[in-house]
Amino acid sequence: MKAFLTRQNAVVNSLDMAITPSTSHKSTSYLMLAVAYGVLLLTLTDELMVWVIVLGMCALVVRVLVYLKSSQLPHPRTINLLAVLSLFALTWFGFSIGLLNSMINLLAVAFALKLILLNSKRDFHLLFCTSLFLIGCGFISALSMIAWLGYIGVLLFLLLALAYYHGPVTPLRSSAKFVATLVLQAIPIAALLFLVMPQLPPLWQMPTSKSQQTGLSDTVTPGDIASLAKSSDLAFTATFPSNDDIPLPQQRYWRALVMEDFDGKTWSISDRRKQAERQLSLLQKTPPLTQLLSADINDVTDYEMIVEPTKQNWLFALELSVPNNEKNNILANAQFDYTLRASTPLMSKKSFYFTYVPNASIDNAAGDFERQLNSLIPTTTNDETRQWALALKRQHATPELLANAIMNYFRQQGFSYTLEPNAMPVDPIDTFLFEEKAGFCAHYASAMTFALRAAGVPARMVTGYQGGEQLDDNVLQVRQYDAHAWVEALINGQWQRYDPTSMVAPSRLNFGLEQALAEFGEKRTSGLLGDISEGALFMTLQNWMRQMDYQWSKWILGFDANKQKDLLEDLLGQITTKKITAVFLASLSVVGVILLVYFFPIKRQPNRPKYQRIYRNALGLVEKHTGVKRHHLSPHQYLKHVDNYLEGSTKASLHAMTVLFNESVYGGDDNLDKPLVTSKMKQHFNSVKQSLRKQNA
Repeated sequence: MKAFLTRQNAVVNSLDMAITPSTSHKSTSYLMLAVAYGVLLLTLTDELMVWVIVLGMCALVVRVLVYLKSSQLPHPRTINLLAVLSLFALTWFGFSIGLLNSMINLLAVAFALKLILLNSKRDFHLLFCTSLFLIGCGFISALSMIAWLGYIGVLLFLLLALAYYHGPVTPLRSSAKFVATLVLQAIPIAALLFLVMPQLPPLWQMPTSKSQQTGLSDTVTPGDIASLAKSSDLAFTATFPSNDDIPLPQQRYWRALVMEDFDGKTWSISDRRKQAERQLSLLQKTPPLTQLLSADINDVTDYEMIVEPTKQNWLFALELSVPNNEKNNILANAQFDYTLRASTPLMSKKSFYFTYVPNASIDNAAGDFERQLNSLIPTTTNDETRQWALALKRQHATPELLANAIMNYFRQQGFSYTLEPNAMPVDPIDTFLFEEKAGFCAHYASAMTFALRAAGVPARMVTGYQGGEQLDDNVLQVRQYDAHAWVEALINGQWQRYDPTSMVAPSRLNFGLEQALAEFGEKRTSGLLGDISEGALFMTLQNWMRQMDYQWSKWILGFDANKQKDLLEDLLGQITTKKITAVFLASLSVVGVILLVYFFPIKRQPNRPKYQRIYRNALGLVEKHTGVKRHHLSPHQYLKHVDNYLEGSTKASLHAMTVLFNESVYGGDDNLDKPLVTSKMKQHFNSVKQSLRKQNA
């Protein structure tokens, strides 16, 4: 009985060892988890505070030292003290970074502290799940294809760590093969569910923060757009029905914001304008932009825009464009100043649909209110410009002639176009017009708007984008360096567009910013990076990446309820409740069948060594040639039955293979050179195959 219990305990202990990860597997899995965490920290630098990143990297160093057996885990009291200090710091800074970023920082801190003391299966699983949340947080702010591939790589690495942790005797290569198999099996199911599952709107919205603002701002100091022009970040992508529908370069004005308040240095959206827009909305007045399509207009073009996240409500559209809210998942509301606002902030890439009306005019929609609002100027600054504008007014009888005179002044007085003008802290418009005579688009627009107002002509500055690079036959991409500013003057009851930059750098409108700067001896980017970006190879790779990112944005990130409906209509015709129900049930059935195929227990053939498979293949050729079945005969017994059917060379090769087989299988040699046996088996097998082929010929 004692011997029986001893054997039973040995079996139980062996089972426990098979279930519990070995020490090497545990330490390696912990290190892999720590490395994945470090990578995630480096991808969340915009959301995480500096001290949180430092704390996380210290935790990573601790795990590396423990793995190398160069250090011991710190005492839990030390970690508890760090936890208390971190909690105070998060509470102190949390109000300034916003709710969402506070939660991300809390996750990162909790992960770091638990990672330092990681020493149990429960903690490992907890940190694995926390890593998934951090990956999700990364997706919130980075939706490009490169970011998606990077996060998928981190996810696969985490799955590998999990599989290796639970494979006590499994080598890392086998765990990687197991994870790859599971991922490949999951791809068709994920693709099917992506296509047919209802595309529901988000259940919650992320909080906004001014610090997260990207691109254009609602306040403009002349140097702001010049600094923005150094960024190559994508602003939006516009897709037109065909190449013929794309406007000419000089017509590509993407209107965004109207600046009507000026304090002598900075232009901004007027508070009086905001209040008026709210009052008109409460009175249910219809903005004139929404009435454009009610008229009988033939020259219109429908197009789609994929807008990058701006964390703001304002939208960009060709001047002038009417939103198609029947297709838009987020409503685009027209304002009385002919600008557009989304109903919610753009926290991720979004598709919007518009109808471009190129021949429409911008009317004075609010009468005397707009006239008075856009006639105000500070009376204590830029005296020289005010006197100059009044002198021009006396020389020109009409507002049109006055505006053209200001435009000609920019063209005739030796102005230059530059990204880096000198600072103009005092009376900037006077300094720009009569001393420096060098600036960017916002300098010219600001100066002309001020001069028109000083001469009694209502005017305002408009910011947006001008131009766009043709990515494909019907696709335009507009980047941050295409940011632009121009002027609108109220003449004869309509807002007329004037672009003083075109007088100084006409190539800015026709060929883009790079060409305009080159004519004045400047580059948008300088240094080694700028030189590399001009190379042919770099340009080819860049264009290829932009194409990939566009397709990703359009078909993956932009696959919303409208695109899903269009897809189903192409496949099924008119959509009905019965058809939708049938598609949904069929999809679930397909998923069920796939899972059944994956996980239904199938009797598998034993995984024999390669030299055994070669020998059995040789016996199969002999059976086919002689017609004598082996059944359950041993190798030597079968040889006796087929000896009379075989010629000398075939018989000799088969005898040699049988000897090798018996020695390798039944010889009991633990030091058997299996590669050598396999090589000899291959040689004899080829000899058998060739000799049998000659006999059958």
